[in-house]
Amino acid sequence: MTGMYIDTFSLSETTEPTKSPHRRDSLKNNKPVSLSSQVVTMSSSPPQGNSPPPPPAPSSAPPGHPEITVDGQCVFSHLENTATLGRASSKSSDVPTIAQGLATIQLGPANLLSPLGHRTTRDVAEDVDHGPGDTSDAKSVSSGRSTKVGFRKRLSRFLKGDPKVKETVPASAASSAPVSLVGTEGHIQSASRDHDAVPVLLGLHSPAHSAEMSSTPLVVPETQLQPNPAAIGTLRVDIFPENVIKPIYKTDLPKPHARVDKTPQLVYCCSLLSKAQEPFPPTSDSDVSQDSPLDDKEKEWVQLIDPILQDRYRWLVEQLVRAFADNTLKTSDVVTEIVLVGPVLERETYRSLLSCFIYKFEQATALDVTLLQGLVQLVECASSGYLVDDDLVRIATVLSKELSITHIGTSDHPLYLTLSLARVLDVMVAGKVKDLNRERDHQPMLQLLDGLKDSDNVVQKYEATYAYQALQYAPDDETPLQVLWRYAKVAAAGAGAVSSVFKLDPEGLLKGIESLQEIGAGVAGAVSTGIEVVEALRVGADGAIRASENKFDFMKNHSWYLALQGTALFIRQGRLSDFNIVVSQAPCRNNPNFQWGVCRQVGEIAIDPLWDVLVRQQAVDFLGELFKGGADWKPHVDVKRWILTILIQISGISDVSIKNRAVDLLLDLKKGGIAECPGSFSLSRRLPLPSASPLLAKVQEIPKLEYDLHVLRLMRIADYKQAVYIDPMAKLSLQDTDDNLFPLMDKVRDFIAGDTEVMLVLGDSGAGKSTFNRHLEHELWQEYKAGGRIPLFVNLPSLERPEKDLVAEQLRTYNFLEDQIRELKLHRQFMLICDGYDESQLTSNLHTTNLFNRSGQWDVKLLVTCRTQYLGPAYRSRFEPKAVNQYTRVANDLFQQAVITPFTRDQIEDYVEHYVPLEPRTWVKKDYMDKLEAISNLMDLVKNPFLLTLSLEALPTVVQGKADLSRLRVTRAELYDTFVMHWMAVNKRRMEDQRLEGENQIAFEELLEAGFEQSGVKFQQDLAAAIFVHQEGRPVVDYINKHDKCSWKAAFFSMDCETSLLRGASLLNRAGTQYRFVHRSILEYFFACTISGPTKEHDEFDPPVHTDTPAISSAISTHPLSQRDLVVETSIIQFLAERVQLDSGFKDELLAIIEQSKTDDQAARAAANAITILIKAGVRFNGADLRGIRIPGADMSGGEFDSAQLQEADLTGVNLTKSWIRQVDFTKARMEEVQFGEMPYLEEDETVYSCAYSPKGTSFAAGLSRGGISIYNTSTWTKTLTFEGHQGCIKSIAYSPTSLQLLSGSDDNTVRLWDCESGSCIFVLEGHTEFVLTVAFSPSGKQVASAGWDETVRLWDAQTGANLSILTGHTGWIRGISYSPDGHAVVSVGDDKTIRFFDTQTGQPGEIWESQSGSMSCVAYSPGGLEIAVGHSNGELLLYNTTTGKPARNWKAHGKVVAGVSLSPTSQWIATCSEDCTVKVWNAATESVLSVFTGHSASVGQVAFSPNRLQLASCSLDGTIRLWDVSSLGTGVDVGGESDPLTSVLFSPDGRVLFCGTQSGALRQYDARSGESGPFVVYGGKPVRCLAISSDGLRIASVGTDDEFVTVWNIGTGQADVVLRGHTEEVIAMAFSADSRWIATGSNDKTVRLWDARSGILDRVLEGHADGVVCLAYSPNSHEILSGSRDGTIRAWDLDSCVVSWGRSVWLWNFVADTSMEREGGGGKWKWSACIRDIFGDITSIAWKPDTLEFSIGCENGSLQVWRLVKASSSSDAWSAQLVWSAGNLVLAASDVVFADAVGLSSTNQQLLTQRG
Repeated sequence: MTGMYIDTFSLSETTEPTKSPHRRDSLKNNKPVSLSSQVVTMSSSPPQGNSPPPPPAPSSAPPGHPEITVDGQCVFSHLENTATLGRASSKSSDVPTIAQGLATIQLGPANLLSPLGHRTTRDVAEDVDHGPGDTSDAKSVSSGRSTKVGFRKRLSRFLKGDPKVKETVPASAASSAPVSLVGTEGHIQSASRDHDAVPVLLGLHSPAHSAEMSSTPLVVPETQLQPNPAAIGTLRVDIFPENVIKPIYKTDLPKPHARVDKTPQLVYCCSLLSKAQEPFPPTSDSDVSQDSPLDDKEKEWVQLIDPILQDRYRWLVEQLVRAFADNTLKTSDVVTEIVLVGPVLERETYRSLLSCFIYKFEQATALDVTLLQGLVQLVECASSGYLVDDDLVRIATVLSKELSITHIGTSDHPLYLTLSLARVLDVMVAGKVKDLNRERDHQPMLQLLDGLKDSDNVVQKYEATYAYQALQYAPDDETPLQVLWRYAKVAAAGAGAVSSVFKLDPEGLLKGIESLQEIGAGVAGAVSTGIEVVEALRVGADGAIRASENKFDFMKNHSWYLALQGTALFIRQGRLSDFNIVVSQAPCRNNPNFQWGVCRQVGEIAIDPLWDVLVRQQAVDFLGELFKGGADWKPHVDVKRWILTILIQISGISDVSIKNRAVDLLLDLKKGGIAECPGSFSLSRRLPLPSASPLLAKVQEIPKLEYDLHVLRLMRIADYKQAVYIDPMAKLSLQDTDDNLFPLMDKVRDFIAGDTEVMLVLGDSGAGKSTFNRHLEHELWQEYKAGGRIPLFVNLPSLERPEKDLVAEQLRTYNFLEDQIRELKLHRQFMLICDGYDESQLTSNLHTTNLFNRSGQWDVKLLVTCRTQYLGPAYRSRFEPKAVNQYTRVANDLFQQAVITPFTRDQIEDYVEHYVPLEPRTWVKKDYMDKLEAISNLMDLVKNPFLLTLSLEALPTVVQGKADLSRLRVTRAELYDTFVMHWMAVNKRRMEDQRLEGENQIAFEELLEAGFEQSGVKFQQDLAAAIFVHQEGRPVVDYINKHDKCSWKAAFFSMDCETSLLRGASLLNRAGTQYRFVHRSILEYFFACTISGPTKEHDEFDPPVHTDTPAISSAISTHPLSQRDLVVETSIIQFLAERVQLDSGFKDELLAIIEQSKTDDQAARAAANAITILIKAGVRFNGADLRGIRIPGADMSGGEFDSAQLQEADLTGVNLTKSWIRQVDFTKARMEEVQFGEMPYLEEDETVYSCAYSPKGTSFAAGLSRGGISIYNTSTWTKTLTFEGHQGCIKSIAYSPTSLQLLSGSDDNTVRLWDCESGSCIFVLEGHTEFVLTVAFSPSGKQVASAGWDETVRLWDAQTGANLSILTGHTGWIRGISYSPDGHAVVSVGDDKTIRFFDTQTGQPGEIWESQSGSMSCVAYSPGGLEIAVGHSNGELLLYNTTTGKPARNWKAHGKVVAGVSLSPTSQWIATCSEDCTVKVWNAATESVLSVFTGHSASVGQVAFSPNRLQLASCSLDGTIRLWDVSSLGTGVDVGGESDPLTSVLFSPDGRVLFCGTQSGALRQYDARSGESGPFVVYGGKPVRCLAISSDGLRIASVGTDDEFVTVWNIGTGQADVVLRGHTEEVIAMAFSADSRWIATGSNDKTVRLWDARSGILDRVLEGHADGVVCLAYSPNSHEILSGSRDGTIRAWDLDSCVVSWGRSVWLWNFVADTSMEREGGGGKWKWSACIRDIFGDITSIAWKPDTLEFSIGCENGSLQVWRLVKASSSSDAWSAQLVWSAGNLVLAASDVVFADAVGLSSTNQQLLTQRG
């Protein structure tokens, strides 16, 4: 025998375990015990007659262990687990396996026939669950707990079919003989020998049954263990002859999209869908079953259910749970209904339902049996992973608590609770829940169930016993040592004593061992150590030591419980035949607890209507067999009574066949005189199927809305077809730089999650706005959960009245009913994604006109996208929401915006990478990228995403046959041309490949003959023109043939064959009855083509000559340019501007139209469009004769009209913003409503240091350097008063809240309070000992504050002039103070780098914040008091949170000191000014710059917003007060990003190229004639201070900032040739000689040095200047040099002409020779010729163009200009300068403008032009 199992206990009430004093003594004395009379030998071959046994083997028991001999074999035993199952083993290779040759073991009847707690031999290396000390049975003794837990895990894995659990079979055992089956509570006789059988080791009899043992072996076939009933005994094993399909409730299947009215039907549908989608068979215990595959009918039904309907079913199930949760009563009918859906729920929904059940049960005041049964049923149906330990512990605890307070015998409630607790404990055991809290959970349950087992109610007693046994397998959290200590304390202090403090010592350990040995000596079997006893008794030990074996017997684990778990599993799986075998052969089959449980299980089958009728009849028969019993099944009398009780229950059911069978059997069995158990007991494990479905009925009524939303969700997800999507980047405003980019999606996500209500997303045409919108909607629908915010994509042009009924109108397009729309309006939230605000030509505020977010109105987040070019100056008012209940106030905090930026190179490359694999192509990613980069301007062009798409399609055609791609220049219009022709050619081939029939084929052939591509283009041009004519450009055409067949639409959308073919080949989209071009720009392109279309084929994209230019007829009114005002159609203007660049004929045509307007009034509109197009094309009108032209409404912004003649021109409403109108003559021109984009400034004759608006906005004050204060009337901007009194500069002024008083602080150390009406001084507030730098009025007007150089803040009473407080603490000058809006605090900042707060009432100091950015120059509270804005000396602006004291936002605002800061009245904007001469306005929320105002020529000291928020005033040391119009902040006018400052300019030797050195170190090139930019290269990384190029074009010399040396580079190689060193200070001027031999350099060291350009050798040093040399120039013959210096002199040698600059003006000089000095070598003098004052930026460099009178000027602000000297007349020596072209920052240049007698020019504009003149 290779293994031995000993069962030392039995729970059977009919038999008692043998008590052998001799055996106990033997164990205590560690003596061998002979068990030969109790053991049957199991050998590898059948017994051979009287063969003698093998000789005894030497003992191998370790010292201290009892030696047990079995038939002469020595084994050693230890306690296997708390079921006191002993085990002896030897080498594993000697034991045959349970399932030889199988890789995966599943629990079968043979497994359950062996004692379930016993251990079989297995491959230890692969058994991951055995614990320490259990790796080798022969070498270690397993602890009871680890063995038990390991076994339970192993059993669970057996049930799951875990492939890791496998039995190792040696090759020699392949033909092993069968083994004898012996049981602990009976005997089994085997059938005849079967060589193909799998030997199974079952175990040994207990000593009490040794006489009944049989040595006849049982053969177990591998396929099925099916003993011969005749050989086994009287209990039949063929009642359940075969395993059957697991019972499943089935109903009639509904037709697709038919209403499901019954919850069981819904559950059945969901279960079928779930089963059809399972890719693998289930593996959990509860799921393993004899599931049949779907039958044909079910498969057919599943195939008919589309994803929408599947989601509908799932959604209904979720809504059922919601409805149950909302149901307050939880009546029986809804409980019965809801538990049905448990098996088909998703995890989160299941857990929500479970929580709802638990909470309801915990809160119930009386026991609701239906709720209780529903809770348990819900727990039992949980899928794997749905339950967590805490769920089960919580449920078990609440059940035990309820059971403990329920009086036994008064009702059936205790029994229901006991049954429920037992079923929950079963789930806990199956789920391996462990470590229950012993004191709180485990022990109270044990004690409770221990008491119930003595109940007079036999059913209660048996069910309590079962529950108690289940609890044994759910261990508590007490460790073995803690048990030992508890028993030690009991031994020392008596029963029930438990130590509150765990402290184990050697004496206590010995006492514990001794105590436990005395308790367990007679009951624990062969136990060698006290620790084993501790493990054996650990579970259930509660401190009250039980001396009685019978008592202790109740407190240990028994195999009958695990056997019942196995049989229950077989039933769940439909394996009834296996169940039959186990019941008839189980070793514990005579145990009454096992019998009781089996009877209940069989009764449950009989009463369950889901089982087949035949199976239920067999179950009734099985009960009869169990009642009759026999030698192998000895039913206890209680079990027989229980069977009768069960049959009585069955006889009461409605199923006649089952009922009659039970009645007949009951009559037969009652003849024996045994009575049934008293009372009524339910057998069903499930609640009855609901007769009605009230929850579903309710859900079906409400959720139609949510279902329709669900359908909409799936439809929108399915409709999303974006082949390539790249996340766009964005910036916060149009004026923001590209250094502050962010992912647009992130910003929109923040918007959705935040409190802002409206977000405006701007972008150029084709920037990807619509693509982003659709992708956003797609993502939001993907994430949508029922009840969440509903994403709604709205194509604004497709709606009739979006300004009034936006949401409802859009929902109607999705067929929502009016009741549903009302429901959505009142109860749901929306995320509106409104696309195409510009295309719908809206001007209204959608948020305001739709009353969004008002009470009873739509609750929305509104995202609107719009083309940048569409918006005018005051666009924000179209989108900013109004504050609730304050309709006249704009809620700026509810609005934000973002501007989509062009693609970066990385984004382009990413797009190409995703584009290439979409379809078979000959090009790869590298091919596309190489071509994009090779064509000079194409990479910039394709930064527009839509143009990138077109380019990739057209690029192979564009480059075909082209050799030098660097010469190619591609415009947007050309890309569209190529793409459209490519599109038409593809569609032509598609139709040629199709088999058109009849009239369609005839129509197609006619189109081919006429030119299919040309016909298609003409069709789309005509459609575009019709859309603009008939629909004012609204892109969506709604066509219904019945209604529109006689309208203009029929020509494009009728069913005519030719029309249908052309429409099908066009770039059109269709949605129902609505048609539109695939993109707005396509519509605009085709309309532009009606004015000027593609030119004829030309080579290398060189501008061709347009030969088909129509003559301008007298009927100009019919010209396309006369049909509509194109000024607002910026995209069309851009297409046409590109045509001008490509087609000189079109340019001539436009010029002819302008010329015609001089004499033809009807040409006015066409001329206005024409000049707008020409200006956008870069055509310059410098010096042009435009007298009498009629161009009302034209957009001439940014145009160049230097010295142009515009006398008597009609310029009504013309936009001249940032145009160059220097020396223009506007005499008698009509100039009503002309826009210059600027206001006139106020000029004082002294420096202006401070300024302020009155709160009422009616007056404006300016503090002057000599102590005066000027007061202006803001309606006329005339000076009304001057306050005199101060003796020093007025550094700060402030108005009182009433506007009646003015406060001023001065360098005379005083503060003065003035009466604004009279101008008199009210008080002189004295006390400061140094300059007063800052003053402020309190919000109440009763107190004022002042501070300055004396490092104090002083508070004054504004009514008495008394000094209230002197606030100290600062250690440096105080430069700024500000009151909090409530007036309770004043904040001060200054040079000591601290921000200090003071209490204005007490004068006590408050918080002190340290600045990390250095000293501070100004501070201002926000109007709401939540933030303070602080300007720093390093140019940073910080916004501090007044609650936390931490910077909320900070950014670099200026390059120099932030001198002043002001917040707009709504806190929306922050204005700053600086010593860098600029004023900037910022978005307070986003830190983005909205506008930069330039014009001041000196440091700007203060800035102030007007109360009406329309104007901004700034004052400067230049003596001016400039007024800026801020009503147009953030408009669509593109003012460009940050420019790269120019540091030097010069012409190439041939004069064709103009080179510019920049701050970034780049060298830029421009065409000297046209100003067109070319490529650039970088020479070094430092800013280029000055630059020079040799006349031969081979060398370029550069000087970096702060460099004292010059580097001469080889242009060809890019390497440095020589370095010129010698200057002692920075080199700032440089020039090559005309012969390229010499190079001259000028420096701050006041010298000019001449070098050999090739060798770098210094030739000479020219000295004489008194300051740094700033410019140098060689004469053409290289014999003369001109040098200009900061000393104000120009030193010249033999030069004819020179130019010198100073500040922002250019002075031109002419050297006039003195003929009288010819004999003395010549002489003369310098004479001033002309001055150019319209230079808006510090001049950094000037260069002459060779052999001409043209020169270039480069400025620090990045602007570049080329000028030409023109002699006034041949008879005069006067000269003038005329602009040739300019590039860079646009400004209004209006000096020397002639506007006398101009008609309609406003006084304000007249003043502006006068100032500029």
